[in-house]
Amino acid sequence: MMKTSLIAFAAAAAFFVLPASADTLRCGNSLISVGITQSEVLQKCGEPDGRVERSEPVYGRYPNGNTYVAGNTTQQVWHYQRRSGQFPADLTFEAGVLKKIDFEK
Repeated sequence: MMKTSLIAFAAAAAFFVLPASADTLRCGNSLISVGITQSEVLQKCGEPDGRVERSEPVYGRYPNGNTYVAGNTTQQVWHYQRRSGQFPADLTFEAGVLKKIDFEK
């Protein structure tokens, strides 16, 4: 009984330690989430402190298991420094849509 209670407590504690959502960012009174457009981010967060554009290959796989370059994808990464006490954030866009939010530590 004690072991079951301890496991349940540990699971509950781990749940509360995890972030509410790894796919959201607060900009003022607005929440930014994966799936919104660049124009929506600009409207809610303003201009980023920096922008980087990078191109990466997209790989395909033949039926025999070998891989090949099927094309390229272009990503834009916007950097927001944010306020004191908040981790800086990098927002990754593909085709004008937010795909990923990373926080620097």
